[in-house]
Amino acid sequence: MFNYIKFAIFQIIGFLLSIFKLKRFLKFPDKFTMESKFSFLQKQAKSSLKLVNIDVSIIGEEKIPKEPVLFVVNHSSMLDSYILISSVNRAVGCVIADEPVWKNIPIVSKWAAIIKCVYINRHDNRQGLKSIIEASNNIINGQSMAIFPEGDLTWVKDDHSIISEFKSGALKIAYKAKCPIVPIVIKNSKETYHGYEPVGKIKSTNVEVEFLDPVYDHIENPKIKTIDLGESIREDMIESILNFNFKYKKATSK
Repeated sequence: MFNYIKFAIFQIIGFLLSIFKLKRFLKFPDKFTMESKFSFLQKQAKSSLKLVNIDVSIIGEEKIPKEPVLFVVNHSSMLDSYILISSVNRAVGCVIADEPVWKNIPIVSKWAAIIKCVYINRHDNRQGLKSIIEASNNIINGQSMAIFPEGDLTWVKDDHSIISEFKSGALKIAYKAKCPIVPIVIKNSKETYHGYEPVGKIKSTNVEVEFLDPVYDHIENPKIKTIDLGESIREDMIESILNFNFKYKKATSK
């Protein structure tokens, strides 16, 4: 529990100290680049993980196209957003579940707005479509976005899945923006956080983040169904995790 207490205190102090910077960004939104706005969150994420001895190694970063993309990320830990933000080489907004627990966090919600995060209603298709259009417009205007298409933590949806089934409708963001999809595979993150609530137990461990080859299938063939594209991406991500698990077990058994 000591790791969690350290982590939580660091968030409170870090975000409280960011208020002055936050006010400047909100008052003069066009005076600062998105990269400069994002840099605080990335530093906060990296420092937070380092504080609790979660070491993140990154592979495949050179595969990310220079143009804005839609990152598709698996989701097995409450710390995945920190791992994602600490790993990407650019400013990125996230598509977040439209739930009060996430929308109403003091200070943090303001930072989410600054980096163009989009809240999506998973129970109202009409509102969900508006969010998809908003996220795709962000990409068209130069802002990469990220989604966790499982819609919840992997083990909450299906404890036996390596990656649970996608809510593939979210991939429509890439269809509308006509942008590449870059799958991000976060490996071993389930071990970083035990729990499903804002209060849990944080474990120090190593995590690997792999950027897979960018996907252009939906651009080359816009008629491909999102469910088929999503399943193809999911299978590639699962294969990456299985390869990692095999190598990890082999290394630890020596």
